[in-house]
Amino acid sequence: MTSGHSWTLIEHGYVISDKDQGRVRDAVVLPDTLFQWLVQRCLSDDVEYDSRLLTLRAVGRVQALQVKNYVGVIALPGGAFIEVLPKTGHEHAREQLIMMLRTLKTFRHIATTSASIKTSRMPLMDIFIQQFIISVQFILQQGLKRDYLRQHDNLAWMKGKLRVSAQLTKNSVRHDRFQVEYDEYSVERPENRILKTAIDKVSRLTRNPLLIRQLQPLLTAFEPLSPVMDVAFAFSQVRLDRHMHYYEQALDWAKLILQGESPHCMQGQANAISLLFPMEAVFESFVAAWMKHHHHLHYQIDTQAKKHSLARYHTKNMFRLKPDIWLRPHETSQHSPIICDTKWKKIKPYKPGFNISQNDLYQMQAYGVKYLDSRGDMILIYPGHDGFNDALPHPFELHKPDGHALRLWVVPFAIGTSIQNSKLHLPEAFTL
Repeated sequence: MTSGHSWTLIEHGYVISDKDQGRVRDAVVLPDTLFQWLVQRCLSDDVEYDSRLLTLRAVGRVQALQVKNYVGVIALPGGAFIEVLPKTGHEHAREQLIMMLRTLKTFRHIATTSASIKTSRMPLMDIFIQQFIISVQFILQQGLKRDYLRQHDNLAWMKGKLRVSAQLTKNSVRHDRFQVEYDEYSVERPENRILKTAIDKVSRLTRNPLLIRQLQPLLTAFEPLSPVMDVAFAFSQVRLDRHMHYYEQALDWAKLILQGESPHCMQGQANAISLLFPMEAVFESFVAAWMKHHHHLHYQIDTQAKKHSLARYHTKNMFRLKPDIWLRPHETSQHSPIICDTKWKKIKPYKPGFNISQNDLYQMQAYGVKYLDSRGDMILIYPGHDGFNDALPHPFELHKPDGHALRLWVVPFAIGTSIQNSKLHLPEAFTL
């Protein structure tokens, strides 16, 4: 599964060397040099994200790397990369991932219109680069912002204000020169220099002829600007006033390209882009967005609520309880509060215990006791798949004081290609 310098891997899939090609079913086969490079990074204590993403293991007698529950892009030397897609998406995996990523704050700018639907056939790296290109093209259409920037220079003519101290110390024998300070109306402001640096970086990464053609005008437009050396400092200098809102999208992408920063993203190589996202966080974010879209009329949807703790020691609350989603009915609503939690794990309805973790039940019981006073309904949401299309018909009863039960329903969430055509499959005995 390769396209030029890219390979596609499914979450929890295997990567092997081309020396072992054909010996592990459905494994992604890398040139041995790239495979050994990944092995070394996986074993290195200095590289945090690789050891969290990949596990070195033996499959039969073959050395293999298994990706954990992360999705996104792993950068490799020479501009190559591996894209990792969700395990439940089938032929629409890339399109579904792009749609779900859009619910993460940092990725809210990903286009999902019909005009951009063709991008779902591109590798993820190219999709990210294309989105950045589109955002910079929009800035150029509006015009690069200039600003008055304070300049210090040693000129042959007087300009602005004379720096008396510098003149006495540096030009004491050069009476034909002037140490001056002046304001220059220039495009050399931090926002433009950051974009210049990001454009230079992605131009070295992509092999896609279409993207290379689209990058050429950008390289030309930003060529006079100097790149930034200290990216973190440059971003600290960014000032977006009310006339510069159209810069926001491009700078968000530039931050991902240059720093790999997002709530669920890990830093890659300095000369590449590695954007890696734990699927639990992506799934949780998408389900929360779905809830807000479909049930905002009846409920206030709180995510990661922090109202209650598991215990109190002397005067201090300890072990904060943070359910993924807390549905709190509006004052005018006749509905009852509901606690929801998401788990990116396959439910197996015909297996004893359904592949549900006992620890998850303990966790839900703690939520129910503290947030619902030990009575009412909770929902444990898992991704739907071919073997789990319908909710378990009966709830788990976790507590039953005074005849009032604390019930936990286990339900599948069918991920579509949009929020509108995704669906939470509830049992007939329970409705939101």
